Amino acid sequence: MMLLFMWVSGLRGETVPTSTHSWYHSVRIGMEVGPTGPQSSAGPPDMVYARQFNGGDILRESIQAGSEYMVIWGRDGEFSYYNSKIQPKAPGLGHRDPLQEAVDVARESNHPLIVYCVLQYPAHDLRNHPEWRMVEPDGKPIDYLVCYNSPYRAHVLSILDELMEYDMDGFHLDMVDQGFGPPHGCWCSHCQSLFEKTYHQPMPAQAKSWDADWDRILEFRYESSRRFEVELVEHIRRTRPGLTVDFNYHGNPPFSWEVGQLPVMHANTADFVTGETGLWGFSALGVGLNAQFYRAATPGKPYQVAIQRGVRMYHDQTTRPLNDMLWETMTLLSHGAFVTMIDKTAFDGSLDPIAYQRFGQLFKEVRRKKNLFGHTPVYDVGLYFSSRSRDWYGRDEPARYFKAFQGAHKACVYDHLQFGVLHSDNLSLDGMRQFPVICIPNAPILHSENEVELFRRYVQMGGHLVITGWTGTMDWTGKPQPVNALAALQGAEVVSRMDTTDNWVSLPIAEESPFPEWTGTIPGNWPFLVRGPGVIYRATTAQTIGQLWRPHRSVQHALGQGNPEWPMSPSEPVGPAILVHSIPNGGKVVTIASSPDYSCATDHYLPETRRLLTQIIRQLNPTPPVQVTAPAHVETVITHEPDR
Repeated sequence: MMLLFMWVSGLRGETVPTSTHSWYHSVRIGMEVGPTGPQSSAGPPDMVYARQFNGGDILRESIQAGSEYMVIWGRDGEFSYYNSKIQPKAPGLGHRDPLQEAVDVARESNHPLIVYCVLQYPAHDLRNHPEWRMVEPDGKPIDYLVCYNSPYRAHVLSILDELMEYDMDGFHLDMVDQGFGPPHGCWCSHCQSLFEKTYHQPMPAQAKSWDADWDRILEFRYESSRRFEVELVEHIRRTRPGLTVDFNYHGNPPFSWEVGQLPVMHANTADFVTGETGLWGFSALGVGLNAQFYRAATPGKPYQVAIQRGVRMYHDQTTRPLNDMLWETMTLLSHGAFVTMIDKTAFDGSLDPIAYQRFGQLFKEVRRKKNLFGHTPVYDVGLYFSSRSRDWYGRDEPARYFKAFQGAHKACVYDHLQFGVLHSDNLSLDGMRQFPVICIPNAPILHSENEVELFRRYVQMGGHLVITGWTGTMDWTGKPQPVNALAALQGAEVVSRMDTTDNWVSLPIAEESPFPEWTGTIPGNWPFLVRGPGVIYRATTAQTIGQLWRPHRSVQHALGQGNPEWPMSPSEPVGPAILVHSIPNGGKVVTIASSPDYSCATDHYLPETRRLLTQIIRQLNPTPPVQVTAPAHVETVITHEPDR
């Protein structure tokens, strides 16, 4: 995907005042360098592993390339890369201390030096202290996961104390997750005791019961991670007040409750949030989306996104083409992030000279455009993200929720609508008013009456709302509720939710539509597939456009045979396709009875489903300050620098 930058004068916007006391307020591009392969060197001593890992050489090469800061590895799950008294040093290093080597060069060059310290997957520690492992509900230990409520906390503090004897500028702590899939812990004695003390009841023995007990378990998991992070940050600030702290964050898609992080809570435990992206794990579209997700989770703060030089994953030894790294870096910078390029050294710790040659060319281009980044975004639409829907509707299949959110983003990027993100966990009227239109993509669970009231006030003040799919049709625990939470705003009531996802939509020809300009390029009176959840609505005070169609079902389907996932052709209309409710002296609420956003993220994506969503957003805000015409493969970012 190409990237088009646009800098336009004369737009209205506000800049967020930030302090300039710390290194991270003034940087755009830096590096993280660490060895790769400790998992292959943890048995008999391997004297080759990391023997050429030299902190001084790494700093000199990265500074020469144009890096503005360095994140250097101090500790991973097997070894330390400094003279530690607590954890074994990589044996091939001999008497050398790579961290001190890096410190010496950093201080000579006045170069910010951040120390990388692994927290999760501490294989060496768990071999020596198996009692620190997470435990499944049946009492079976999880060999590779550490419990944050165990004495491991004190052990980590001792490691941080040892590292803080070095002259550095901060810590990057990686990472406080609770696993990326089953089995899920933790039911160890420490957790059971703390749970009973907190909730005045024994810890439920059953996992994933999806009831009030499971709600407490999730809350306990989130709080365990938050408390651990906060304890580390407070300890560092007491010991070395000038050091910065950031954690590797996984509160964004495709991560769910399994990781033990909420989008806003765990992005705000330290000085700034650091997330990861990359085509190999998050897709080309995920690059810009991740940056905006982090921005929304930490409003007013800088946010860091880490990328890598390798093609596939962190431990491969390939080096990407320059243009590939340039595209990803510029995309992130244009979305307001500062970027860390990760270099994993060779098994012996040596550096790839071609990689550093390309870093130099990349960083030179960043410096050349440095004054163009970090300004106020100009938005067309805000995409609402519901963490409760992620947990209780997505459950063990998070893509069930993510598809609509990510599909809405895809539609915006392809049609050059400038997007931002709104989080349910920090929703505010001021944040909402950044956006002339807010889209709620298939969020079945809305968090509270206060949240619904904020949407009502937003529309009363002239904002426009687009609602898709099953939004508002489930209660707090993901069970169907008879009245849609937004029914008064929609001017409609739910007849039923569709029990199919191969639903179809037809729009009238322009001459027969109450909103002819909304038909756009979609042919009239032609049913087209909109894969995803659907709702049959009955209008009360809303105007309706088009029809929602039920798909055919065969005799085989009625007998429970055949493949219900394969889409069938349209059968009969069952309700309106679009409902438009104009609020007196306010904005409009547009309900799309299907899920064109969800459809955009499926194998049955059609241009018509994208346009069904984006044409409505455009018509609700028909005269933005800037409109972009460009091919769909060009990602566009518009920002405003008021002073120029």
